[in-house]
Amino acid sequence: MAFYELRKYKIRRSKMNDWNILIILLNCGYVTWLAAFLTKKIVWLRLLTITGNIIVIPYFLYFHETPLWNTIAWVGVYTVINLVMLFIIYLESRPIKLSDLEQKIYDLTFKSLEPRVFKKLIDHGSLEELQPEVNLVTRDSELDSLMYVVEGEAEVVLKHGEHLIIPTGGFIGEQSYITGEKTSADVKTGKEAAKILRWNSEALRKHLAGKEILKDNLDLIFTADLIHKLRDMEEDIDQIRHSQDLKIN
Repeated sequence: MAFYELRKYKIRRSKMNDWNILIILLNCGYVTWLAAFLTKKIVWLRLLTITGNIIVIPYFLYFHETPLWNTIAWVGVYTVINLVMLFIIYLESRPIKLSDLEQKIYDLTFKSLEPRVFKKLIDHGSLEELQPEVNLVTRDSELDSLMYVVEGEAEVVLKHGEHLIIPTGGFIGEQSYITGEKTSADVKTGKEAAKILRWNSEALRKHLAGKEILKDNLDLIFTADLIHKLRDMEEDIDQIRHSQDLKIN
């Protein structure tokens, strides 16, 4: 009888030890989840969440008379979701390979964008190789595209006959794209062949929808381009005035 009671005591004590271990695991899981919520790094948040999920599963399996399958299932769902999101983060964080031409465009104009964001932006456009003096924009017309000079140059003819050169790295039609108004000048390729990157305006707007940071960056890029054009125009006007003054004198 004494032996039987001793055995029952040992079994009970063994169960209590097992329960203590399970409770410790449960609290370790809670602490891990707490650490996940305190971290600012999204990768660590998801890693710690997954770790906490794994730690608490034995408690839900063995502490109660019957496993808490519903709870275990939801913990499993959360774990799978975090694993999938980690995989997506991994894919998006891999170094992206740009072609030589894409790298040239990026270095010239789009360095304020993340390379992966820039690559997606470029992929929404189409590259065109054009002969000299090909018409790109007609004054007082609605323009359905935004263009960028990749190689060569474009020539702008303003309303009063003034000429402006858009060099490599300049935009064509950005004012109409931003304002939605009709074009204010004629534009054609220069005296040599040129490469033009063309975006459909509506498709580009759809791509930018909800991407406020990207839109803000592009607005800054467009603004810098417009300022550069205005400076070039002022220099050209000053040169014309200077030459006229020389003729008068």
